[in-house]
Amino acid sequence: MRESLINLCGHAEGLLELEFATILNESGVSQPRKVAFVGSGPLPLTSFIMATHHMKLTHFDNFDIDGAANDVARQIVASDPELEKRMKFETGDIMEVQEKLSEYDCIFLAALVGMSKVDKVKILGHIRKYMKEGGVLLVRSAKGARAFLYTVIEEQDVLGFELLSIHHPTNDVINSVVLLRKPAF
Repeated sequence: MRESLINLCGHAEGLLELEFATILNESGVSQPRKVAFVGSGPLPLTSFIMATHHMKLTHFDNFDIDGAANDVARQIVASDPELEKRMKFETGDIMEVQEKLSEYDCIFLAALVGMSKVDKVKILGHIRKYMKEGGVLLVRSAKGARAFLYTVIEEQDVLGFELLSIHHPTNDVINSVVLLRKPAF
């Protein structure tokens, strides 16, 4: 049973990353120079898969509030010298990161960053304030029963952004994807 669950999770994660890459490509973001992943955790699969299969020239900065999680992730990346050159890990609260957010062409926001709707919307506002004009923000969300696990982000929660798309999966993928752009003024 455990092996089946692991296989299902691995398959679902692969589908999620493929969905991210497809949505980004359709929105004109195929090879960003620099990407941030907020809430990367000890096993940053999204960053790994995107860096090795979809964004092979992109630099990834992974942010997590948990230093121990970043230490584990650094050890994993250290086994691949090419990936280690393009992938860094920063420990801290994203709400304290300001000007650095303007460096990224694309920012991913993990589903578990901002456990309540109020917190998630506050984080979205902070990122919007400091991110690059014209930059893209990909937010993991949920719909239906999946909202039991993850915060639901809806159109009214992303004021100040241009909504590019919302995708709710109907397969094994758990997270919905909300794709946003900060307007260039």
